[in-house]
Amino acid sequence: MTAPLAGRAPASRLLLVPFLLLSFALRAYHLDFQSFWSDEGISLLRASEPLGEMLRTMPVEHAPGYFVLLHFWLRLTGESDFAVRFLSLSPSVLAVVLAYRLAADLGNRRAGLIAALLLATNTFQVWYAQEARMYSWLLATSLGSVWLLWLMLRTTAGRLRPAVYGLGYTSLTAATIYLHHYGFLVPLTHAVFVPVWLWHNRTAAKRRVPLHRGMRWVIAAAATGLLYLPWLPHSLGIFGFPGWRAPLDPRQLPWRYLTAYTVGDPMPAPWHAWLSGLYLVLALVGAAGWGRRQRTAGLLLVLSVLVPLAAAIVLAVRQPDSHERYTIMISAPLLLLVGGAVGVQGLDRSGQAPTRKRRPAIHNVSVALLLAGLVGANGLALQRLYTDSRLHKPDFRGAARRVEALEAPGDVVLVDGPDPQKVFLHYYHGRAPVHDLRSLQGVSTDDLDAALTAATAGAQRVWGLRYFHEPGPVQRWLALHGWPTTASAHNGIALTLYGLPGDHVIERPVGIAFGPGVTLTKTEVGGSGSDGDAIALHAGDLLRVTSRWDVTGPLPGRKFSLRLQDAAGRVWLAEDYIPQDGFAPTEYWPPGEPALDQRGLLLPPDLPSGRYLVTLRLYDPATGTAVETVAGQDVPLMPVDLLPAVGSPDPATLLIATRLNRALSDDLTLLGFEVTPRRLRPGHEGSLTLWWRADRQPAQPYRLRIELLKRQEEAIAKQVVPLSLAPTDAWQPGQIVRERYPLVLDPAATSGAYALSLTLADLAGQPVGTPLTLGNVPVQARARSYRLPRGSRPLDAHLGEAIALRGYNLRLPQESGDDLVLTLYWQAQQHAPTGYKVFVHLVDDAGQIAAQSDAFPDKGEAPTESWLPNEVVVDRHTLRAPGSGHYRLLVGMYDPISGQRLPARDQAHGPLPESAIPLEEVALP
Repeated sequence: MTAPLAGRAPASRLLLVPFLLLSFALRAYHLDFQSFWSDEGISLLRASEPLGEMLRTMPVEHAPGYFVLLHFWLRLTGESDFAVRFLSLSPSVLAVVLAYRLAADLGNRRAGLIAALLLATNTFQVWYAQEARMYSWLLATSLGSVWLLWLMLRTTAGRLRPAVYGLGYTSLTAATIYLHHYGFLVPLTHAVFVPVWLWHNRTAAKRRVPLHRGMRWVIAAAATGLLYLPWLPHSLGIFGFPGWRAPLDPRQLPWRYLTAYTVGDPMPAPWHAWLSGLYLVLALVGAAGWGRRQRTAGLLLVLSVLVPLAAAIVLAVRQPDSHERYTIMISAPLLLLVGGAVGVQGLDRSGQAPTRKRRPAIHNVSVALLLAGLVGANGLALQRLYTDSRLHKPDFRGAARRVEALEAPGDVVLVDGPDPQKVFLHYYHGRAPVHDLRSLQGVSTDDLDAALTAATAGAQRVWGLRYFHEPGPVQRWLALHGWPTTASAHNGIALTLYGLPGDHVIERPVGIAFGPGVTLTKTEVGGSGSDGDAIALHAGDLLRVTSRWDVTGPLPGRKFSLRLQDAAGRVWLAEDYIPQDGFAPTEYWPPGEPALDQRGLLLPPDLPSGRYLVTLRLYDPATGTAVETVAGQDVPLMPVDLLPAVGSPDPATLLIATRLNRALSDDLTLLGFEVTPRRLRPGHEGSLTLWWRADRQPAQPYRLRIELLKRQEEAIAKQVVPLSLAPTDAWQPGQIVRERYPLVLDPAATSGAYALSLTLADLAGQPVGTPLTLGNVPVQARARSYRLPRGSRPLDAHLGEAIALRGYNLRLPQESGDDLVLTLYWQAQQHAPTGYKVFVHLVDDAGQIAAQSDAFPDKGEAPTESWLPNEVVVDRHTLRAPGSGHYRLLVGMYDPISGQRLPARDQAHGPLPESAIPLEEVALP
């Protein structure tokens, strides 16, 4: 953008076109991506009412203009999110045009272009262009009012044109006030400006203007007042409105408004503060530049910023309920001042663009770099605005869709928050009755119990929606009377499914102590049926688990982990929680009194059929260390016989990572897959999850061949496994089954992208159909070394037949409190089929372990099963040094499952005591 082009009207208008297209694109992108929130729900509800009733019941905090406009808009477009918000998009794009037009008539097209570009890419403007509220309209009408005021005062051509300008000014100014109560700040600003403009023009040499130009505004302002007069008595009630928000320090408003209108909240730190300061400097420089070019034009822009700001501060002193969107009319004049700082120096005193000879090249380069930086920063903020869910509205749409996808006969929905009519029921179209719990705020415990008992009478499950507050009495009641599942988060909305008491319950005594002070005495597991000693239910059902405890002493804080394991020991579901949905932490369980926990497990509808086992573990949430019991860490509670889901789930509701929908045979379709982790590593087991759908009952019990191939090279992973632990020929038509398969890579595999191929096979392993390549899977092999590092202390000791310890380095603590650091250098003699764990023990003279480290080699990065022959593995261990004294340092390896140590032998292959390699004796300070 060069000054000559910006100085000529046709050229500058051509430059405005891409800015408008950009403005439209940024506002239309993801227009309906977020759901409505409460304010938008109010807009929709109010505009859907009959016009007379709407005006009659309008609350004092609202002006009617936008709602009347939306009322007629809905008749044309319907109530889709996109259509409703499009009404706000259009004036936001129009405001970009009006900002340019105002600057052009004030005498600086270049500043208008710059302001238009900044306005088009500003996150604050994009946000309110995508919200079904009045704020983008408030900006557009206020800009139009300022522009027509200037034309009305400046024009000298006849009587018709001033009259047209005056009529337009009256209409737009009245519309501004009807849109929002803060709209009155626009004519207030003009009331300050017009006398100053008259005084300046009547005292300036050779620039006297007749008083009747000022009377044009007086007449137009009086007409505006007459248009607003019918609504004035109603609007005066705003002075008794208590407000919605927490009090705000009025002294914060100037900086808060500045950052909102320039960089916006999505701008990441530290640019948020730095760029706000830069914009402030540019606005001040721009005010001076506008003053040098056209004093009254600069005065109009400055007053359009300062008067509303000062009035907002005064109003906030009286009622500290303020928000920057109320004074959105400040944002465009502010950016016009900024545009003046960047662009006004490119104009001469006459307002014409200077020639290339008179304009230094460095100026154009500086302007371009500065503008590119500001626009680039806006782009960064826009990217966060679109993608960072922390900046998004509450997701009522997602909450409603989850209820619809998982609801079952006998469900009810309890909404603990604002009126569900505002937004939730706009999205929810399910069968469950919805109860509004707002009337229960502040009621007694007995009244709460009676109301919730009545609301849940006859129900089998409860969906609890909580938003805009922390868990309270309603959630406590539900946790005590139901079986809560893990809440799903929807951007500020917590959605929890609670099971209610049912008919099928199996009780089982346990009698297992989970450490001193607490014993699990009995469990009760409920489902939809029973089969001998197992509870029976369908995939997609809610499993109710009750645990009863005998507390004999004070307890530390423990978290529960309720798990569902299949016959192969694979964990399909694990829910970690604090007892009673967080209302009964174990550290508050009183000794001598029994304790109770009720928890629900919502079983995914794509779980394979078969027998599962419900287990429970308790662990320290700070360290993750599980409590050891006589039954191990995971105590079995009850077997579960799982049947296929009742009805075929909608694949769109399943959390399928990569969707395919490819038929692999006449009776099976692969819906999608997921590889975890996303980057596989040799020696580390990965996992392949596949989602299958039986299009008809499979003709045979299929097997599956899984291969990872790199071009024509040999496969680094190749296995043939049963398609499912549940026989596939028993699958029902329409049944969707999620299965997981281990991915074990060749330890010698190199880094690269490998093709993941699947082939259906029969029981004999013969292919059925053609192979299907899912895509490329990245493999990251660790760096390997085959040399001992220099400076290590040599050693020749052996563990089993596959591993040797070739050396080590030891760093002793220099003073009390320091750590002891031991670096071991292992060498593989052959492939180790098992993943062994390394132990390092510091043993005192009495044979007691004073310090120890147990870890897989290289902190788990180099498991022994990934070692190649002759490879040297560097393995570092840090031990917290005990008190001063003499100690022996011992190392070795063991099987982490059985606890069995690998036999240790010395250099002469003689056995070492306790299967431990002695390194040296150490003296600690």
